[in-house]
Amino acid sequence: GADDTSSYSAGASQVSLDPDYSFDVSARLGYVVGEKTLIYGRGGYANTRADVRIVDAGNIVRDDSENFDGWFVGGGAERRLSDQINARLEYRYSDLGSNSQDFERHQVLVGVSYRF
Repeated sequence: GADDTSSYSAGASQVSLDPDYSFDVSARLGYVVGEKTLIYGRGGYANTRADVRIVDAGNIVRDDSENFDGWFVGGGAERRLSDQINARLEYRYSDLGSNSQDFERHQVLVGVSYRF
């Protein structure tokens, strides 16, 4: 699978974040263009649990898991391909810095849905 670990320097320490899981609660508001395309914006609450690894200047390693709460905004387009199949492309920006840490996430999501 893809490696989604991000690393950065914080003073003399090296910090890495490896997300375990994420969930969000959101609202979507859109406008139908033509008969088959929905252009929309989305926003809401986001939560991510991540493994945090800090290596300080003395080469001392600290490992921990933390929850990051925050918000996200985004937008996208959904297109009806048939009566039962839709395809979606969406971009999201998340700011998960609620616990005084700077943790931002950019995502591009692609999806296909089937309606019974």
